[in-house]
Amino acid sequence: MVNIVANNSKKWLVWISLLGLGILTGIGSFFYQVTNGLGVTGLSNTITWGMYIVSFMFLVGMSAGGLIVVAGAELIGSKRFEHLNKIAVVCSLASVATAAGSILPDLGRPFMAWKMIISPNLTSPLVWDMGVLTIYFLIGAIDLYILTREPVPRKVLRVMALVSLPVAILVHSITAWIFGLLVARPFWNTPLLAPLFISSALVSGTALVVATSWCVERLTTWRVGSDTYDALRRILVWFVSADIFFLTTEIMTTFVSGEPDHRQQLDIVLTGKLAPIFWFEIFVGVFTPVALLVLPSLKRRVGLIVLASVLLIFGVFAKRINILFAAEFEPLVNLAPGIPGGRAGQQFRPDEIYIPTFTELGVLIGMASLFFSIVTLGVQKAVLQLQT
Repeated sequence: MVNIVANNSKKWLVWISLLGLGILTGIGSFFYQVTNGLGVTGLSNTITWGMYIVSFMFLVGMSAGGLIVVAGAELIGSKRFEHLNKIAVVCSLASVATAAGSILPDLGRPFMAWKMIISPNLTSPLVWDMGVLTIYFLIGAIDLYILTREPVPRKVLRVMALVSLPVAILVHSITAWIFGLLVARPFWNTPLLAPLFISSALVSGTALVVATSWCVERLTTWRVGSDTYDALRRILVWFVSADIFFLTTEIMTTFVSGEPDHRQQLDIVLTGKLAPIFWFEIFVGVFTPVALLVLPSLKRRVGLIVLASVLLIFGVFAKRINILFAAEFEPLVNLAPGIPGGRAGQQFRPDEIYIPTFTELGVLIGMASLFFSIVTLGVQKAVLQLQT
């Protein structure tokens, strides 16, 4: 059996210590925020959703993307990605668990969240999102249990693929509809938002599987295979192409139509406060990885495929930031001399600047540490324990 601890004892100790410290930082920051209220965050009555929701959007996408690829391969009978099944499911479980956890610090009174369970408002997309996330997590847990059986029951696995594929698509669609149904936010209120969310989820989820597989390969005797990397590279090219198409369609339609409300929020992305993040997304998170994936002299180098995957993950995260804040940076009410930012002593101004506080950063560090802890434990127990 592969023993990642024995072979890399010092690195393992450092890694576990960092994860433990990160989780403690997150827990401390979370309880500090609960004790003192949302006033210790950068949120206000203008910017009501911040980095917690960005993380939620991003993690939900990664949870769906990798599992869609694996379930799709299972349904068409492809064996090429069979040895990646467990890693894909582990990454999916880590993403959806952390995504669900990232909602709690965004709530002003998180310990009252249980009331949504006992008295849900079935007309709210938030309730449906909670329900689908729960079902999706259970599906992932059952999938992982099945994959760790010897021999793997192929018929049962195929049935699970039939169930998990539509649920994976639905989980991200409902997240998009939460935004898209808000008619007061023109940048969100578009039927293209759900396909855009799904396309970028496929990119980030597949890229996460590539990056995680490479890390496991570097630390253990478990291997991916050059042919598998090349197949994943080609899949990423197709997914990124679809994502570019949807993004270009959205920007072009909004820009050419000239509709004032939509144009104001698009200008925030193209030339306003979010322009640095948007152009980072385009050049670093799209053009550079695409070049690494398609240029003949580069595309078959495994290290560059992994680098392209990491850049794509950063690009999708930047996209989530742009989607969320493009609408929030444009106030819903424009009355002179402006609207209050929401904190005592703050001057009136017509818009709001959002800067995450150290409390928020501490919680985010905790969530990232939780994510990597679940991936580490999942790889150690589910992926490597059967390797000989």
